[in-house]
Amino acid sequence: MKVVLWMKSSCTTCRTAKARLVELGIDFELRDYFKQPLKAAELERLLPTDPAPMLGTKSPKYKELGLKDRKLSKAEAIALMVQDNNLLKRPILVHPKGVIIGFDSVLYATLVP
Repeated sequence: MKVVLWMKSSCTTCRTAKARLVELGIDFELRDYFKQPLKAAELERLLPTDPAPMLGTKSPKYKELGLKDRKLSKAEAIALMVQDNNLLKRPILVHPKGVIIGFDSVLYATLVP
């Protein structure tokens, strides 16, 4: 399994995550999901049963839809994320050891072989 960093190139946190992976010497594939949006099937594989940790709570759409007070099913979350990629918390690092949602420098360091 390849290491893939799913990010938005204009996101400062995403660029920091990318730089950290380079610093750690972790070989990865980069995917800007705003230029190449995620498909429902890809989200189905990435999302846990409870999609709440993957929702970008700072997204205007999150607030507009009142998602803070709603418990979304995985299917509902996927449908919304396909419509608006800003609803995804970013970056998303997919690694053989697991998926890291958001940037955590310490967790990234644990991925070094």
